[in-house]
Amino acid sequence: MSKVVFITATDTGVGKTTVSAALAKLLKDRGENVGYFKPVETGCDPVCSDASLLSKITGQALDEIVLYRFSYPVSPFVAQEYEPVEIDMDHILLYLDSLKKKYDFLIVEGAGGIKVPITENEGRIITYLDLVYEASLPVLIVSRAGLGTINHTVLTVDALNSINAQIKGVIMNGYKGSDPSEEKNPEIIHMMTGIDILAVCCQSEDPVGECCKNLEPVLSYIF
Repeated sequence: MSKVVFITATDTGVGKTTVSAALAKLLKDRGENVGYFKPVETGCDPVCSDASLLSKITGQALDEIVLYRFSYPVSPFVAQEYEPVEIDMDHILLYLDSLKKKYDFLIVEGAGGIKVPITENEGRIITYLDLVYEASLPVLIVSRAGLGTINHTVLTVDALNSINAQIKGVIMNGYKGSDPSEEKNPEIIHMMTGIDILAVCCQSEDPVGECCKNLEPVLSYIF
């Protein structure tokens, strides 16, 4: 069985795909057998940008990387209302198990935050938190470095703690150096949650390369 980590974010556009790409590149450069899986990608108009980026790093076919693709840039649950595709959670879980057997390291990425709705089952909305619970996935949280991140990060940790998820740590992304809150946010988040801030990635013209430099020293803590 592979070493697996689920990448979630505190919000949309925080940079979890950048972190996923950096982790995949670090492992690939070491010669590891690494795979990437994004169960659902929306906003594929016409290209699924996240899956396309990771396929170039891991060498996987797009069809293996992403199971469900939607054009509208909305949550998976809402996307089903616009396109004739029904998301099957059992199919996602079975497919995830097959990838665990195929790869020594597997990076699984959600969409937006941990409570983003995926689909519905018998009147109950299924979220990424449910996926983490059902698949017993260890979680890495990607948060913003700047103002507003304390609330979002603590709420994400609280949600994960509600299912006793294994939280590997927090990666703070998009550090600019111009926001005074950036200096204290890591310390405060750690004080409020007890979760380690593993790395801080700076805003850069090469975000994946920047994250690689910061994540390499903590790679063994993540997997």
